[in-house]
Amino acid sequence: MDSTLIQIVRHYERFKENSKGALENDNVAKFSAYLHQVALSESDYSETVSTENWQNFNRKTLLEMTTAYIGKMSRYVDNYCRKNLPKTALGNVEEFTYLIVLLEHQQLPKSELIKRNNHAITTGTDIVARLINKNFVVQFPNPVDKRSVMISITDHGKGAIFSSSETLNNLSMIGAGVLSNQELMQLIGMLQKLDTFHERIHDEHKNLDLAEIIADNKTLLQG
Repeated sequence: MDSTLIQIVRHYERFKENSKGALENDNVAKFSAYLHQVALSESDYSETVSTENWQNFNRKTLLEMTTAYIGKMSRYVDNYCRKNLPKTALGNVEEFTYLIVLLEHQQLPKSELIKRNNHAITTGTDIVARLINKNFVVQFPNPVDKRSVMISITDHGKGAIFSSSETLNNLSMIGAGVLSNQELMQLIGMLQKLDTFHERIHDEHKNLDLAEIIADNKTLLQG
């Protein structure tokens, strides 16, 4: 195998070819980003996702490992967000998730917006208040239901998302960038299945204790 220096030189030659000689593209930052992409594409993570590694484990162990990994991935992403989102117009990941829902729907009842983010009313109300103070959203009476209020995203809120797009794209890339498109589709499908299951529990049975929830879902739970 060639030395690291020779490999870097060859990668730089390919980088120059891809840049078509444009001077503005010939800088260390862009070459570093190019090398990062090359490293990801050449890395072999097949063993990590091979089911053969886990075939001898019983279901109890598999469930424990799945829960542990999901929690660990969440902490990784949360750490990336805490370090990088404050550098953008968006203060934190909660403000982003509220705004992105409103970007899709334009306006929603406040209770529905909070529900879609799976927050307690008090937590969601605090987040909405911060967004109002930043002029990212506005609040107004619900013309259909006088007991509730509507939340709508402002042009300033849309601008906050668009101006933060590079950081948001980088967070998405680092979050699951080693997975192929096929693996991503499989993961999204499984996560949607889990989300549907837990959303129903949250909507219909969130006041039950764990033993009651398990008893009510006995036919759905495997093993």
